[in-house]
Amino acid sequence: MNSRKGFRYYIIMFFLSVVALGAYVAYLSIKEGSIDMNLIYSYAPVPLVFTILLFAFDKVFEMIFPSKFKKEDTEYNKYLKTVGEVISKQCDFSIEGYRRLRENSIFQKSLEQAFRILYKGESEDMNFQFLEKKFKKNTNEYTALLVVIEEVKKMMENS
Repeated sequence: MNSRKGFRYYIIMFFLSVVALGAYVAYLSIKEGSIDMNLIYSYAPVPLVFTILLFAFDKVFEMIFPSKFKKEDTEYNKYLKTVGEVISKQCDFSIEGYRRLRENSIFQKSLEQAFRILYKGESEDMNFQFLEKKFKKNTNEYTALLVVIEEVKKMMENS
């Protein structure tokens, strides 16, 4: 689930507040028997102010209470950077080999699974032997995954 609220969310909230204000003005006009234009003019900026305040509060709360997903993303990016550097140092792949690793969805999923093992520990379903069995032994993916597994084991020992 994406915790970030995009531009579309605030546009929808603006239009919902316009509809709610319109319903309120309609209720008042039915109750009073006529439409008061001064009332409409005085309430006109309310949806815009509401949307701006909603945006401001969302940004403030995001700074005060960073989401769990954002924290995991920064940890995952740091993990990817570390693992990428180790693969570059220990493996002598061509540029094409690195491109294949980047585009190989099974290898990318294996990197994510190794990250989960790093932070949550091994389980019966997810362990290093399972990761090693995913690729044939003479492939670049297998070689790179062995390097990743060794680095993850070192990270687990250091933490």
